[in-house]
Amino acid sequence: MRVRHKTPTLVSMWMLDVFCCALGCVTLLWLLNTRQAGDQTEAAKSALTDLAQARTDLKLALTTLDSTKLRLNAEVQQLTTQLAAVRTEKAEVGRKLGIAQDEAKSAQAQLDSTKTALNAAEAKIEAEAKELALARDKTDAAEEILRKKQKEADALSKKATAAATTAEDLARLIRMKDEERAVLQRKATDLQKMLDDLDAKLVAAKADAATAAKAASARTADEIAAMKAAGTKTETELAAARGTIKDLEKKINDANVTIVDLQGEKKKLADKVNTVVRDSETRFAGITITGKAVVFVVDMSGSMVKTDSQTDAPDKWPTVCETVAKVMRTIPNLERFQVIIFSKQARWLISSGEWQTFEGEKSVQVVRNTLLKVTPEGDTNMHAAFDLAFGMRSKGMDTLYLFSDGLPTSGPGLTPAQEVANPPLEETKRSELLSKYIRDKLRTTWNRQLVGADRVKIHAIGFFYESPDVGAFLWALARDNDGSFVGMSRP
Repeated sequence: MRVRHKTPTLVSMWMLDVFCCALGCVTLLWLLNTRQAGDQTEAAKSALTDLAQARTDLKLALTTLDSTKLRLNAEVQQLTTQLAAVRTEKAEVGRKLGIAQDEAKSAQAQLDSTKTALNAAEAKIEAEAKELALARDKTDAAEEILRKKQKEADALSKKATAAATTAEDLARLIRMKDEERAVLQRKATDLQKMLDDLDAKLVAAKADAATAAKAASARTADEIAAMKAAGTKTETELAAARGTIKDLEKKINDANVTIVDLQGEKKKLADKVNTVVRDSETRFAGITITGKAVVFVVDMSGSMVKTDSQTDAPDKWPTVCETVAKVMRTIPNLERFQVIIFSKQARWLISSGEWQTFEGEKSVQVVRNTLLKVTPEGDTNMHAAFDLAFGMRSKGMDTLYLFSDGLPTSGPGLTPAQEVANPPLEETKRSELLSKYIRDKLRTTWNRQLVGADRVKIHAIGFFYESPDVGAFLWALARDNDGSFVGMSRP
């Protein structure tokens, strides 16, 4: 059967729906395009603003570019000039390089000779090591001499005490002799008076006898004999009295001679006592104490409160302070002084380095009490202390006293390579190098011999040191500088 289709109508509900949908889509698209157009308008306005700003920036950039071109042109010209100078310098460097190459060849030759010298130096070092051992033996001998000197000083002190006792005994004996002479003098006076009385009696007796002989011719011969006997007895008593007076005068003369001899002996003993006392007063632990303008250099490093690295010594620093005070009292001609304390750095103890007038015990107590307030700590930079102290040489310093217990541990004296050595130098090697540097600088710079001026005497006093190297260093330091060294024993 054949299918027939219905002829479509021009407008139907279905088509109307489609049309409405299409219209809605068109409207939506229009709204969307309108919104997009607004956004694009805003974007265009912003772009125009940015464009105007960009034009302004471009004008500024063009202006900057022109100034930069001018500056670059000037710099190009300057660089061109410098390039010419560099080329000239390059030629000069090339010439110097040739010279340096020649010098390098000669340096190589010198290096070869230096190696030879180094071998010789090593041999010399071995010889010096032997000399060092010998020097240590000499140090031991010096310490033995020092101990003997200490014994001599003790003996001198005992002699001074004995001499003082003898002087007192002599003074007491002289007083006794003076008293005996006074008694004898009184006896002699009394006897002289008796003699005068007897002389008067004798004259009276003779006068009476003569008068009696002339006036009493009638008296008997017995009475005359009795009177003569009385006169003879009086003369005998007078002679005996005169003999006694002569004996007393002889005793007085002998006593006077004895007193004169004792006074002379007393004077001699007094001179000896004064000499011994003066010698003992001008010596400290066996060393002669000198100086008019003196600087006292006191180590206040951390070791000054220890007997060794592990053992505290709370009485050590007070002992050091008392020793400084004792040395100050002992110097007979001290007129001016100053005190330096040092550890990692060095500084003046009193004021800022001007000479202080020595006023006896007052100055001693000021130094002692100020030192007692110091707290020892830090390294031992002995170089800084000597450098500060020898600034006073031009101001008249004639003597320096060093109070220390160890070798230097910091300060100048090492090469840059030694400073940054890895591993670091051992402490003993470091101290050895620093000690040698200080001794060399004293000899060549600080305390060198000047025309018309004496060298500064350096006396060293060591405290409770364990290492013999410390004693050897302080002894050598004092010996090199015309001074003395004494080591204080452990507490």
